[in-house]
Amino acid sequence: MKEGRRAYLKSGLNSKTCIKMKHRLERFVDEHREEFDVYEPSPAVWQSIEKTMRNEPKKLKVSFNWRIAAAIALIIGFGLTVFRLANRGAEPEETLAQVNPEYAETAYHMASLIEIKRGELKRIQKEQPQLYQEFSEDLEKLDNNYQNMKIQLGAAPDQEKLVEAMIQNLQLQIDLLNQQLIIIQRINNKNKQYENKSITL
Repeated sequence: MKEGRRAYLKSGLNSKTCIKMKHRLERFVDEHREEFDVYEPSPAVWQSIEKTMRNEPKKLKVSFNWRIAAAIALIIGFGLTVFRLANRGAEPEETLAQVNPEYAETAYHMASLIEIKRGELKRIQKEQPQLYQEFSEDLEKLDNNYQNMKIQLGAAPDQEKLVEAMIQNLQLQIDLLNQQLIIIQRINNKNKQYENKSITL
């Protein structure tokens, strides 16, 4: 930048001269403004502009009413989907309640207990992923059997026996979870003892 300024100063122009030239140019434009405005574009220029405007693709305008109709259709579709999914999942439970309301209540409480215990089991997922995987696979087998029994319940000839088998399955899941949680507790206790020994050494 300094070199450019030096060349500028060497050419004989200084800042005062530039300012004078700027003022003279502004004054010239102001004095001759009418002459600049005299020149208008030719009709050919206007025809060219008009032609390009005609060739532009027309944008599709969607009316506000169509937008509202589309939004309502989406909401109704979503609502029907949720309704169907909710009803599909509820049918086996209703069948269980129809067969034996006491068993249905017991099954509900057992399923809640299983979910709580699964949450406790999930705590080891990060620390011991392989053990968690093995425990989860065992539980999944029992849960898949339970889900199959739920599906078969509506068409089963002896629904009472099937309901009893479902309750036994839930009890097996609880027992398995209890055993798994005891194993985890023992592992944690051994790890704590090992850490305490290493700290004291």
